[in-house]
Amino acid sequence: MRQWVGSAMGFAMVISVSGVHAIHPILTTVVNLLILKFSSKAWCHMHSLLFSFTYLLLFRLVSYFGLPSPPGHANAIQMMITLKLVGVCYEVHDSWQLENKLKASEKSASEKVPLDEPVGSATPEGGEVRKRLRAEAPPSSDHSTSEHEKLLLKLQHEAVAPSPLDIIHYSFFYCGILTGKMSGLSNCFMYRVLYMTPVFFMFRMRLYAGFVLSECVCLMAGLGAYPAASCPKPGQGPTDLLALQTSADIDNESFSYETVHNIDEYGSDFSPTVRGGMRCWNMTVQYWLASNIYRRLKAPKPVKEAVTMLTSAFWHGMHSGYYLSMLTVPFILMVEDYYARLIRKRLATQGARVYDWVTWFLKMQWFAYMGMAFLLLDVEPTLRYWHSIGYIGHGLILILHAFAQFINLIVGKANDKLKKCRDTAFGSESRLRVKSVPDQGTDQGAGQADCITSEEQKKLL
Repeated sequence: MRQWVGSAMGFAMVISVSGVHAIHPILTTVVNLLILKFSSKAWCHMHSLLFSFTYLLLFRLVSYFGLPSPPGHANAIQMMITLKLVGVCYEVHDSWQLENKLKASEKSASEKVPLDEPVGSATPEGGEVRKRLRAEAPPSSDHSTSEHEKLLLKLQHEAVAPSPLDIIHYSFFYCGILTGKMSGLSNCFMYRVLYMTPVFFMFRMRLYAGFVLSECVCLMAGLGAYPAASCPKPGQGPTDLLALQTSADIDNESFSYETVHNIDEYGSDFSPTVRGGMRCWNMTVQYWLASNIYRRLKAPKPVKEAVTMLTSAFWHGMHSGYYLSMLTVPFILMVEDYYARLIRKRLATQGARVYDWVTWFLKMQWFAYMGMAFLLLDVEPTLRYWHSIGYIGHGLILILHAFAQFINLIVGKANDKLKKCRDTAFGSESRLRVKSVPDQGTDQGAGQADCITSEEQKKLL
């Protein structure tokens, strides 16, 4: 009953704020249902990703085809519907892979567990269907037993086989809406530089309020509640499936809503790095991007970060400000990681604390700098504002990178000099090395035994 009421309220909300433009999320849902029905499970996730993001692009370009432009609320709804449906297709694909792994495990152990029923559902009622799975089919060896039990637990708690009705409920059960626009620019250079900090502060507080209210709606609806012992994480859900399996005393169980925890305000504001701040911001979407884009790419880390940020910008919208902002992030992350390896790991506790405060200040200025692109949206006002402050954010990236190269050059030259000193003392191909003197148990004869005359050294060389 709660499921039908929640879906009806969500659908009514979509109709009321979108009007005729509600056809877009409905059409997206129907096409993804057809993809799940007729597409192979080996490729359904890629078909859904390609269609949903292509349709998201066309949705934002309808005005170029002579159609009325959708309102901002409709754009927010379409964005969330896209993530939801693509995420479901990815889960169906992963469930199919999991079943194949389990069948291979059972075949190697010559013991089978019946898999002729649906293994899960995207709804609370799906839990009753999943109870049929049993974990008492141990293979022969201890290692294979452990792996087999892990696969069974994952199949029981993570695998899904949603019906079309389940997907419709999931798509329209809840739709949160965040819109708004800010802009501003004036006066002297320092005013323009300092202006972005309070503007970004107000922007953050507005989004914090929206994130917290969306979490409150989920809490009131009972969404995202899992036993605390299962260690749920934002967007992912339980991570300790064995604890979830063994939690039977519902009345005395301590529950956690961490699954729907979407914003860590303290971490977002006070984490010392851009990477750390991003991990605390919009955490459920961050998990979606990490799980479905970043971790599935077979490429170097900087390329994976750039593709993930490009996907995030595309999901946010067609405004060029999203791309100017998001595609700046990979360069900042490269500089941060470079300095962490080059400087921070060499510092003592007090030095590391000072370093973290400096990087925190830089992080907040970078966030404010990129936030102006998010607020101004279009390329012309964004570049005009950045030009008015001398592209200080991008310039800082270049300066810090050049300084890091200079430090690396000095350290490299110092290491080369040490190597030359060792080569001069012992020869470049000598097997001789300076030996440490034991603290105790040595005598004069033992010390003399370690000494080698110059003639003996020449023989060795």
